[in-house]
Amino acid sequence: MIKVGYLVSYDYYMFLTSVKQLYNYVDKIVVGIDSDYKTWSGNPFEIPDSFFQEVKAFDIRNIIEFYFDTFYIPSLTPMECESRERNMVLKKLGKGWKLQLDVDEYIFDFKKTSKYLNKYWYLNIFPTVTPICLRGELITLFKELSDGYLYIESNERFPFITNQKINTNTRRNDNIRNHFSNIKVIHQSWARNEDQIHFKIKNWGHRDDFDTEEYFQFWRSLDSINHINFKNIHPIEPTVWKELKFMSSKSIDEFIERFAINNKQNLNNISVKKIIKDFIKKIIRKK
Repeated sequence: MIKVGYLVSYDYYMFLTSVKQLYNYVDKIVVGIDSDYKTWSGNPFEIPDSFFQEVKAFDIRNIIEFYFDTFYIPSLTPMECESRERNMVLKKLGKGWKLQLDVDEYIFDFKKTSKYLNKYWYLNIFPTVTPICLRGELITLFKELSDGYLYIESNERFPFITNQKINTNTRRNDNIRNHFSNIKVIHQSWARNEDQIHFKIKNWGHRDDFDTEEYFQFWRSLDSINHINFKNIHPIEPTVWKELKFMSSKSIDEFIERFAINNKQNLNNISVKKIIKDFIKKIIRKK
């Protein structure tokens, strides 16, 4: 089975764009929302009733479950709150392949990804024996312009699929084999309006990792012409984002469609032998 866990808060309006990419190929979707409508920084957000009505109308297979719980803990940092919520949602998903997505992450051509995961269905029979975390590659949308998007292709890898029930930190699990699947995921991270970006950087898990206001002003200054003048622009690890590219498109849906045409999902096979060897080594160390 393929299951998906989402964390939803102030950027709820992106959820359907993401879920439409994979809805027909998964078995269960759990949507985590703080019961007090607070971010990991403790700031309030709102989700209109119309959102839930729209999701209900979309969910013709009845596989989307809203999971309300207390996900903001004042004594924890935003990153610690994030890790805690992701693990709580993971447990809700149960057994099987578990995708951990944010609402601004879009897996184009998910039919191919589903076939890939189903090919290795047996890794979920005894997941304690065959633990694995799959990493994908992020295509980061950096700014939405009137005639298209600035984006970054950086080979930036991130963990987001597992057969386990717990992570060690956010979506990571450093205690098991991490496999680079080469699944490409479009991330609408910074491609939002100014108010949304300002709110995002003051409330996300990386809030305390860099000068958010200075970086916000840099982001505001970019356009489809001057973007070529800037290199190494990642706010925490500069060289991760080496350069910006531009693609004309009228909407996020058009960008996803155009990008998918020229960028096929070429997935890397999983070495089951290496997973078994890891398990045997672990048993030997315990002895």
